Amino acid sequence: MERKTDDFYTVLEVDPGATDEELRRAFKRVSKRYDPTGIVVYGLYREDEIQALQRLLREAYETLVDPEKRRRYDKRIYPEGHPSLRRADQRVAAAPPTPRAALPADPIAAAGLPPDVILRGPAITRVREACHLSLEEIAERTKISMFTLRCIEAESFSDLPARVYMRGFLRQVADMLRLDPERLLSDYLQAMDEWQASTPQRKWEPIPNT
Repeated sequence: MERKTDDFYTVLEVDPGATDEELRRAFKRVSKRYDPTGIVVYGLYREDEIQALQRLLREAYETLVDPEKRRRYDKRIYPEGHPSLRRADQRVAAAPPTPRAALPADPIAAAGLPPDVILRGPAITRVREACHLSLEEIAERTKISMFTLRCIEAESFSDLPARVYMRGFLRQVADMLRLDPERLLSDYLQAMDEWQASTPQRKWEPIPNT
């Protein structure tokens, strides 16, 4: 990995318009390449250099996968806007907006769910459909990747980003669906915590590129 620049997109070898899933795959791929136990880096880097590279990779990934951190980073690095970022903005701007007035005043009731329903994956799907919103529309407006949105509704907890990022994602989903954000956060994060508690913990290590 050339260190001529610490541009996080260059570090992860992705385009500035990369989706969350593309960032996730790039992080796994580049992390594997610089695995200190691998033969690729044997004899090429000192141990402290490898550790610095790994810190840089993780900082780049954690910055770009967080929507707010990424917006601030993009604004600082590309004040005039990177071409690929401008194209993404143009696509979003060209999409006809869904009138907020068209959304039901009580989306839970409109979805045929009881008032005290636990807001987990299936309930979120029912509410979204009652609001006549597609995952594509939510992705365009929130900049949350389609992969992450599908995982939220399918409760694919192992494929979801860390809890700190999920709080922001869930708040955006709640806003789109006119749901109480604190209730959605409480219900969904409790489900994530229950899954985490029932899942054997493993130390993080690079996953081979497939």
